[in-house]
Amino acid sequence: MNQTDLFNLLQREPIINSHSHHLPDERHRDLTLEGLLRSSYVSWCQTPIPHAEDRKAVEAWLSQVRFRGYFIWLEKALMALYEIDDPLDENSWATYDSAIRAAHRDPNWHLRILREKCKYEGILLDAYWTPGSDNGHPELFTPAYRVNSFLYGYNHAARDHNGNNIQISRKQDISDIDAYMAFISQDILKQKRAGCAALKCAAAYDRGLDFMEATKQQAQRAMTKNPDALSIRHFQDYVFDGVCACAAEIKLPVQIHTGLGLMVKSDAMRLQPLIARHPNTAFVLMHGSYPWTGDIAGLLNTYPNVWADLCWLPLISAAAALRLIHELIDTGDTNRMVWGCDTWTGEESFGARLAFLHVLSRALSERAEDGLMREKDMMIYARAVMRDNAARLFAR
Repeated sequence: MNQTDLFNLLQREPIINSHSHHLPDERHRDLTLEGLLRSSYVSWCQTPIPHAEDRKAVEAWLSQVRFRGYFIWLEKALMALYEIDDPLDENSWATYDSAIRAAHRDPNWHLRILREKCKYEGILLDAYWTPGSDNGHPELFTPAYRVNSFLYGYNHAARDHNGNNIQISRKQDISDIDAYMAFISQDILKQKRAGCAALKCAAAYDRGLDFMEATKQQAQRAMTKNPDALSIRHFQDYVFDGVCACAAEIKLPVQIHTGLGLMVKSDAMRLQPLIARHPNTAFVLMHGSYPWTGDIAGLLNTYPNVWADLCWLPLISAAAALRLIHELIDTGDTNRMVWGCDTWTGEESFGARLAFLHVLSRALSERAEDGLMREKDMMIYARAVMRDNAARLFAR
């Protein structure tokens, strides 16, 4: 079976989406092309999104982004969803804009893309703007509870990169580390009872992933008005150890952003001591630790409590995603790889899905062609990564 045939077969298969930031309903109303681009990874390309009426600005912008993976897969999604043959440029901008505006007059269009076009059976939602939310659609979204703010509860002045502090959001004023850890454990348990299926840590946008051991006494020193940097580090290390222990006790996987972020100690290998300390915690390492992708394969090979989540990686670099899939098949098994779109809109989610199915079908077809995988096993492996593994990992 060649790649094209396999890709077409996978297009019809259901997916359980392990990670999404899909925006609430009101953010999709009256959506325009410009608004869509601003809510996509294309806006991360360090080139300002142009206004439609400025044709020269559109042309100049396209010259900067048209070869980036972020743009390529979004453009492919828009062409497929809106049946437009011409690529996006200064001449076709109005055509794309009109099609997007017309489609979103249906307030459910963004959800129809997810259900009907992407064929998602379920989606884990990391609503970092309202941690624990299901966007009012529990039939489609299951919360992944973001826990970054736990690391900033040492006083009321601290904030994570999303501006959150768990003590402020929960109207607490705790200054004792034992009481704080008991409060966190109760908060996590409450979220699980409300339907949360995973904990999510995106600390790589705030600090390094080198979570080391710290004592209760060291953590307590941060719970003052003006703690020093070392005391804050000890507090965060101690608190995250407690979060991971709690997750094991109540059987919630811990999703951790690896790779791109601050790009300082954000490689997945920094997590090795934490993973070794918590053998009963399922650690879901996200984004392939790009650009340190080999870390994921090594950790998956060594630690049975490590899972690889390919979310975002095919959009960042299809070449890196293809290479990592091959390495994960070589070093792992069929049971600990999942994928999520990691996007904010239905259109970009469809593009992420196209990118993922492209690299998955290519990897599997290459292995079959090279005699490294039997053709009859290609669909077994693909279905495991697309649906079956996530169904088991995130079972409530």
